Amino acid sequence: MAVAHPTELILQDVRCFEGERRVPLRPITLLVGENSTGKTTLLGCYAALHHMLSGWEDSFTFIEDFNKEPFAMGSFRDIVRLRRGRGGRINEFKLGFALDAERSGPSYSDLTATFRESGSQPIVSSVRFAFSDGWYLELRRTESDKCALEVPDLPIIEIDSPFAQAGLLLHVLEDESLWPQRVPHLKPFFEHINGPNLGEDGVRRQHGLARPLLSELIPVAPLRSKPKRTYDPVRETASPEGEHIPMLMMRLARTRKKDWDSLHDDLVEFGGGADLFSDIKVKRHGKQMSDPFQLQVKVRSGPHANIMDVGYGISQSLPILVDIMAARPRGGTFLLQQPEVHLHPRGQAQLASLFIGAFKKQGNRFLVETHSDYIVDRVRIAVRQGKLEPDDVAILYFEPKGNAVSIHGMSLDADGNLLGAPASYREFFLRETDRLLGFAD
Repeated sequence: MAVAHPTELILQDVRCFEGERRVPLRPITLLVGENSTGKTTLLGCYAALHHMLSGWEDSFTFIEDFNKEPFAMGSFRDIVRLRRGRGGRINEFKLGFALDAERSGPSYSDLTATFRESGSQPIVSSVRFAFSDGWYLELRRTESDKCALEVPDLPIIEIDSPFAQAGLLLHVLEDESLWPQRVPHLKPFFEHINGPNLGEDGVRRQHGLARPLLSELIPVAPLRSKPKRTYDPVRETASPEGEHIPMLMMRLARTRKKDWDSLHDDLVEFGGGADLFSDIKVKRHGKQMSDPFQLQVKVRSGPHANIMDVGYGISQSLPILVDIMAARPRGGTFLLQQPEVHLHPRGQAQLASLFIGAFKKQGNRFLVETHSDYIVDRVRIAVRQGKLEPDDVAILYFEPKGNAVSIHGMSLDADGNLLGAPASYREFFLRETDRLLGFAD
């Protein structure tokens, strides 16, 4: 089954997002806008939905994932949109992915989960598979925590199975030999959605309703772990703060020299292009894997120095660099919060080039929350130079309007020009430029 890459994220009544929002997603998606306009909320919702779909064969209960590091979205009432006045409070919110059914395997085009409150936490109350021709199948949680099915033109069918096993139920529904015993009324539905899918031998090939196979998700926190003068090799489990990165580098240098040489060369190439460092090495303090070690870098032509004694931007960018260059398999999706922290403009632009190269060479995808014009401009230049296709990029501008936020999906033409930018985009920067030139407000 092919890896599914969502083409849109669907949000409804989540925090500052009023009603339904369909947010375009591309291999490189940049989230820009003022502080407190929902950019981190969007990344947290993407991560939570991804976790749910990656594990739903075992459970649909989904209580804790909204607070999985590095996102801490709180309780149900912290997540659902707050509405005052005549409308009363909102008691559910929705998250979903739109998928390219032809390229990603599933025959449906939208998969949307509805969440309600259970105790103080969100819990899945229904999951809907929507097809481009208007057909749909919805799995609902009943008051007794059983599962009910709804499809067009048929009464709701209640099944004596726990809703927590709804993922397993989907596999049962797709087995034609079990239709007569379990849900005979659904046979026309499955014949409709699978009927056109015929092989050369005339045998129908089922697309299936099972979960889409999503790429690995790699979230990176906005503030990475602080550098240390000496590291003790005690943590190897990957974390959003990058605490595992020094241990990974030490292990590669000690046991996989070829991989370390490759990573070293990539890091040095980036460091030179970003004017950050000209060399990096692992200095051991003993012969055992459990012995302490240091990370040392050379800045320009000076001597090697402890990572604690050089610019903070090096230690803050290192977890991102190593994760992209060495630590993860091809095709993973990175959720990055302010990767430009503590980097000067040249370093910020070089980060964008790293993202572009990782997408082109390894198939990695990036959702990047950023305040950096240099990252945005480097991506635009790459499109103009033909290194990226315009369809590879989406720029999402978050604009506050009263107590809600609008998301403007901007694209690029072949020359890297912004298409669909609202009047407020970059208004602040233009106003400051006018003031510098002496123009009146």
